[in-house]
Amino acid sequence: MDISYFYTFKEVAKWGSYTRTGEELGYAQSSVTTQIKKLEDYYGVRLVERAGQTMRLTQSGEQLLHYVDQVIDILEEAESKVSKNVQMRGTVRIGAVESLAAYFISKSLKAFKEQNPDLRIQLESGLCPNLKEGVLESHYDLAVVLDEEVKHPLLETLLLRKEKMVIVAANEHPLVGQEQINIRRIEDETLILTEKDCSYRNMLEGILKKRAVEPRSVISFTSLEAIKQCVIDELGIAMLPEMTVAGELENGSLRALDFNHQDLALYIQIIHHQKKWLSPSLEKFIQLLYERR
Repeated sequence: MDISYFYTFKEVAKWGSYTRTGEELGYAQSSVTTQIKKLEDYYGVRLVERAGQTMRLTQSGEQLLHYVDQVIDILEEAESKVSKNVQMRGTVRIGAVESLAAYFISKSLKAFKEQNPDLRIQLESGLCPNLKEGVLESHYDLAVVLDEEVKHPLLETLLLRKEKMVIVAANEHPLVGQEQINIRRIEDETLILTEKDCSYRNMLEGILKKRAVEPRSVISFTSLEAIKQCVIDELGIAMLPEMTVAGELENGSLRALDFNHQDLALYIQIIHHQKKWLSPSLEKFIQLLYERR
């Protein structure tokens, strides 16, 4: 059996499409179909089945994928350890929360791409719970999250830095310029929040609930840019990572309120599965992120 079939099988599992797999790997769709059929003949079981418009793994396929992930990791590790002239190639799969993808890792990613032109980089944004699950299920090689310190028995956590959270308002907001704003003042405000399950929304709502503080109203968006624009347009106030509003604070379109709370603490962290072998390319990317902090 050709070991390259494992790589094809893994891509089919990821994309749920023979056509997309062929595009990603540079194969004709018929070649993908043939490779999967040869795997099924080899193991004597059905590995993939059609579900509507997509292909999904059968129970046997899910079992095989678990071992395929390990085999591919071992092969890449062996190539790195044995070959003196190994090049950084293949695919690196990175997950990141939207704010970090846009405002933190982009420069490191650009340098990484320039240094490794033959490496395929897949970057996906998502919420912290989904990113953690993606790392555990080997959908991502690593993820960069903004959350409370991640502690999980199967995850390795590399702490980069603590990120300051700020509550921002429009220039003409009555709270601008006031010192030591009490959390009770939020009861009179409209909060503009990120989507549910976002780490810093969860953190703020937890603080408010603990002190029985309920804002006048809540508006939520999935887009950071929409949140900032609504604050500029005086629709309410928002709590965001300082790095995401640094430009607006500098040009004066937003103002930071004097609101400090001991529980407002989130950390930029790299997470990966404890059993995941870190290839030279992954180690290089991690090094670039450390330099960025």
